[in-house]
Amino acid sequence: MYQTGRLHTCGKSKTIHYSAEKDNQFVVSFLDSATSYTYKKNALVQGTGKQRCSISSFLFKLLESRGIRTHYIDNNEHGQMLVEPLEMIKLEVIARNYAAGSIVRNYPVQHGHPFNPPILKLDMKFGNDPMLNSDYILAFKIATEKEIKVIRELAFEVNSILSSVFKESGLLLVDFKFEVGRLENGDIIVGDEISPDGMRLWDSETLESIDKDVFRFGTGDLFEKYQEVSSRLMEELV
Repeated sequence: MYQTGRLHTCGKSKTIHYSAEKDNQFVVSFLDSATSYTYKKNALVQGTGKQRCSISSFLFKLLESRGIRTHYIDNNEHGQMLVEPLEMIKLEVIARNYAAGSIVRNYPVQHGHPFNPPILKLDMKFGNDPMLNSDYILAFKIATEKEIKVIRELAFEVNSILSSVFKESGLLLVDFKFEVGRLENGDIIVGDEISPDGMRLWDSETLESIDKDVFRFGTGDLFEKYQEVSSRLMEELV
């Protein structure tokens, strides 16, 4: 296990400590927690933290191999990830390839409707994560106009890469969210995690949910679904 120093941040799904071994690095520990704010559900699901860490690490390394910079440095089998420090931008970046979840509840679109090109949505990491447009982002000084453009371009690139990778594994990437942050030099890169905890995945033939929706709706075992995602990715791409 990575040796940890003092606590930096404690959330519901992860804790972040300063590394006790290397300066200017952080240790992210993934917790076995599952939360749905919309459906007001919280639970501990054994083993899901390690699965999220493993899948997120795999996807970060994949993105790095395709020229997308992330904060990932290393990971271990204990559900820990070693990362670079970032000044996190208070945005959730969401890409939608098919209609599911809140977009179906809030807009006149049918479940499963494909979006081409994908829909990009930026939410503020505050309260109930309100949706923002560029005017709000600029007014609240969350990001500059140039940074908004970089974030949008990055989102479409990441979405294209991940959609292709999951397609090869027999999965449709319905939607997903990720976060970004600034390095000391001002460059914006991918941070936090990219895992089934923040995405919808459907089997490309049966359209069965292989994601957190099984927890939201109580239709399956969350750990088994995360394990299936991991197995499909590893089998196809290793």
